[in-house]
Amino acid sequence: MPPELADDLLGEILLRLPPDDPACLLRASLACKRWRRILADPVFRRRHREIHRAPSVVGFLGIVSGNVPYCSRFVPNNPASGRLAGRDLPGWLVSDCRHGRALFVTPAQGPDTEGDLDFVVWDPLTDERRRLPPPSPTPTVTTRFNAAVLCSATAVGGCDHRGCHGGPFRAVFVFTTWTSAGWVTSARVYSSETDDWSEPTSIQQHPYVHVHIDPSPCPSALVGDTLYFRGSHRYAIEYQLGAQRLSVIDQPPWCMYKGGLMFLMPLEDSVLGLAEVEEEPSLSLCLWSRETSPDGVMQWARGRAIELEMLLPYAALPPQRLAFDGSRWIQDVDIVGFAEGTDIILVGFDHDVYMIELNSRRSKKVFDHFTCVVPYTSFSVPGIAS
Repeated sequence: MPPELADDLLGEILLRLPPDDPACLLRASLACKRWRRILADPVFRRRHREIHRAPSVVGFLGIVSGNVPYCSRFVPNNPASGRLAGRDLPGWLVSDCRHGRALFVTPAQGPDTEGDLDFVVWDPLTDERRRLPPPSPTPTVTTRFNAAVLCSATAVGGCDHRGCHGGPFRAVFVFTTWTSAGWVTSARVYSSETDDWSEPTSIQQHPYVHVHIDPSPCPSALVGDTLYFRGSHRYAIEYQLGAQRLSVIDQPPWCMYKGGLMFLMPLEDSVLGLAEVEEEPSLSLCLWSRETSPDGVMQWARGRAIELEMLLPYAALPPQRLAFDGSRWIQDVDIVGFAEGTDIILVGFDHDVYMIELNSRRSKKVFDHFTCVVPYTSFSVPGIAS
């Protein structure tokens, strides 16, 4: 009979179990008492956190029908694990994923109609769901809105978000209504601890009278304690959680003329970034960052550009890269999502979605027949008793 592996060596092996399957460690703990003892050791759990600093992409939520009947779909990133099965979610429209939770916001009466919105928060790992009460009074126009979900401790800090997916959370609902003074954008915050919504915070009669929330599906970006939502034209809506303040910021000025989608996203060192696809001189993924100039003014700086043909499998890109929407030519290749806290960006074309890891430059197809794709990430490590 071969000798047993030493505990230290066995621990090194267990540390390298695939992080995109949160139940893998739990299954390993059921193998025998010795494995369970190693996995329950605080030293092992600390080292696991040190090695796997970025959250794992556990799966993807995509909108497969943005009209009645609505439908979103969950697709696991690692189907071979058998832990999470793909499933359709009829009647739900995914809006955001963060800190182990997914948020769905669905117009009750259908698109382009006034009426209540249906808010549901779902944990794909546990299948636990919570229906939120609609904000009261309901906004008179529900076609221009966005929403985000996040851990309640985000505004005050003190949480590393590695195991808070079952704790208190907040949902931030940002919407635009039309008044005689122009567009008015407001934000309301739901707290799971009070089961109620805050009073609205609004930008009233601001100089950007033509700015409103972009009605197309697009997840928010969280940088520090500030959420960013894509707005109309070349603007974005900024909501500071701690100060409960709304404001409007510029996006890079010439991005608005390219016809493709821009995605706001967090970069390293708590910097707001933006990703877009450029056609010339070659089809490239271009990154921008919002930085402070020497005179203290926030401005956008163009970063690296990465040729998509170098990142994607051979012949994956469509030969026809421009499409006519009836009034203008637009790009047929777009950014369709990103995984917060990682270097992963999702690129979509011809109804295919590829996940691209910017640092390793690896890519793989993860979704098809999409309208919007939101990665579901998790730090979740199951609680294991020794």
